[in-house]
Amino acid sequence: MLDNLALLQSAVSKRTMREQITDRLAGMIMSGLLRPGDALPGERDLAAQLDVSRETVRGAIHALAARGLVEVAQGARSRVLPAASWTARPAIAARYTPEEVLGARLVLEVAAAREAARNAGAATRARLRELAETQGRALDDPGAFHIAGSEFHATLQRAGGNRLLAALLAEAYGQSSELSHHALDAPGAMRRSWLDHRRIAAAIEAREPQAAAEAMQLHLDNIGRAARRVIGRRAAA
Repeated sequence: MLDNLALLQSAVSKRTMREQITDRLAGMIMSGLLRPGDALPGERDLAAQLDVSRETVRGAIHALAARGLVEVAQGARSRVLPAASWTARPAIAARYTPEEVLGARLVLEVAAAREAARNAGAATRARLRELAETQGRALDDPGAFHIAGSEFHATLQRAGGNRLLAALLAEAYGQSSELSHHALDAPGAMRRSWLDHRRIAAAIEAREPQAAAEAMQLHLDNIGRAARRVIGRRAAA
């Protein structure tokens, strides 16, 4: 397993930032977290959310457009297209149940939040706070909300300084888009998720490891409960 992780990290390091951003956004679209009609943030805002250059964002959006995943319009925000327009399809990957994904995240992300409170530098703490604030301003803008949330978790994954834990977290989080898709369908779920992120960011900024771990535990418990309710309602329909 360690050999496989080393190969994964090596492969990621050789990919350009544009390719990494393209793949992250494509994964959010193909999993249904970003839905047809959702608008991506404008280039300036998306670059700020992802902490990359506007040129990187522009290249990623054009790559998504080439796959038929988004529509680019002059003077307007790019919008997610329906699956009928896609020229690329989700890769066949290992599938896990929502409970398996949630269980892995509970083990890994609670530990990551604790380590972030212990080890994150001032810039990272400010970045987490900024991303939580961005989500709060995007409660009526699902595309911007979900992208900021994804970046919040990606930043937290790296914040503890443990590269192996970050690699394991990235894999677990990458499998969770469908879980998040169900969870955020629940009434009021986006606002709850934002408030959870605010609590996590505040605990990390205050350097309170136990409070950060408890805030992350609450956040993941909320995700699990909301996803189960939505899945149960759909199964009963």
